[in-house]
Amino acid sequence: MKVIFAGGGTGGHLYPAVAISEQLKKHNINYYFMVSDRGIERNILRPLNCQFEEQKVSAYMNQSVTGKIKAVFNMIKVTGRALKVVQKGDKVILTGGFAAAPSAIAAVLKSCDLYLHEQNSVMGLVNRIFARFSKKVFLSFENTKNAKGNLIVTGNPVREVFYNAAPKKDYTGRLLILGGSQGSRKINKLISSSIDEIMYAGFNVTHQCGAKLYDETKDMYGSKIDEYKERLILKPYIENAVDEMSKADIIVSRSGAGAVFEIKALKCPAIYIPFADASENHQYYNALEEKNKGCCIILEEDKADTASLKDALNEIKDNIAVFRANLEKSPVHKSSEIIFKELDII
Repeated sequence: MKVIFAGGGTGGHLYPAVAISEQLKKHNINYYFMVSDRGIERNILRPLNCQFEEQKVSAYMNQSVTGKIKAVFNMIKVTGRALKVVQKGDKVILTGGFAAAPSAIAAVLKSCDLYLHEQNSVMGLVNRIFARFSKKVFLSFENTKNAKGNLIVTGNPVREVFYNAAPKKDYTGRLLILGGSQGSRKINKLISSSIDEIMYAGFNVTHQCGAKLYDETKDMYGSKIDEYKERLILKPYIENAVDEMSKADIIVSRSGAGAVFEIKALKCPAIYIPFADASENHQYYNALEEKNKGCCIILEEDKADTASLKDALNEIKDNIAVFRANLEKSPVHKSSEIIFKELDII
């Protein structure tokens, strides 16, 4: 018996699977990843020495007729391969995205135990389709929209290094900008155009802008890179995310579930800028629960500008002790341990 993690396309779909796999590794249980061929999974899984297989699967929705036909044929081909990997008696865990579908189909056809984890506050399409075939459906948020099946609220699994990092107690004015695993052009524009105000407010900035957006973001900053070279660091990607995040006093980030729960585990105040085009506005709802607990500020993408960013930074800076106290009071569940127990392996 092995456990197969199926999903990917973004770090948000992959990292929960990595967190659960840490629990399997402790108990010497074999596991395998079936992921997309976008490359981000390769960059994450290879350094961890995880076994994985890339699949050429494309989204069906929002495609032309030709694109939809191609997506269907790709799905049939990749499902054929999944049927060879998934064996009767295996357990299959879906973590979302179209890369999860072939293994899900194989699990259903071979009567394997199927589980799924929904990271976001709105259940995604693939998870909605396969929820009724799943033995258990794990949720990050109690009030997840469109959720169906045998529901269990577990929170979103994050890697143990986030739980083990000590929350920051002092204040050094360190501001970390995260645009998600692929970067965010709109956040890059906002930060680069607001850098004078940010510097005037006394912050030292590390800005992760995304590998594909690095050159254009550097151009956005122009001479400011040299002008503020002692206090402004621009990076395409952050290799050791937990180390960088644990040093920050404030984090500006998208609000995918992975980011929200990692930042929550580190007990760091945040300014969330939800991706406006996320399906059913789920990034906004991901952050809303934390906002209601007084742990973060939300800036809606279409309204975020230098003035609103400056006000948000100053509000957290001036009330840093209050935000940190609210985060301390907010419970953090070790979701990967909860899910491992629910798999009924041992």
